Amino acid sequence: MEDMVGRQMLREVMSEAPSDEWEDQATTDWENDPEAWKDPHYAAPRMVPLVEQFRDLYVDRSLLEGLKGEIGQGSPEFVDLVKARWAQLVRDGDPSRPLTADSRELRALPEKDVAVTLDRMNEIMGTVFDWMISQGKEPIPGWTQWLVPPVPQSMMGLLED
Repeated sequence: MEDMVGRQMLREVMSEAPSDEWEDQATTDWENDPEAWKDPHYAAPRMVPLVEQFRDLYVDRSLLEGLKGEIGQGSPEFVDLVKARWAQLVRDGDPSRPLTADSRELRALPEKDVAVTLDRMNEIMGTVFDWMISQGKEPIPGWTQWLVPPVPQSMMGLLED
């Protein structure tokens, strides 16, 4: 008998929809979480995951789609985390966000702005790389530390023409 009561209570709890207050709080928490990018496919109720926000912003034009060399061989998780981190910086209006992730827009920027964007892109990738290493993961096969110097010319060499 107790088992039936327990199952009934479980059914009632499981069938209850989250309250609007809970959803609002979950959304606020997610929007204010500086580490939301670490779970790139999660989103609060009625929100779009960060990795999808990035995709929506830069459909088929992302600098990250054209990475060459060893960085281009980064794990899918590494790429998703970079996209999520980038999207979070854009979403939050962070002043350290790159000016664009659009490859065409980048090539149209003045040289100084290209340098700023590539430096900030390097910072995002280095942050994600270091975090993944701290979690025991391998973001780029064979790499144990971030090897790309923060020099715009070295970053430009990683992009497809």
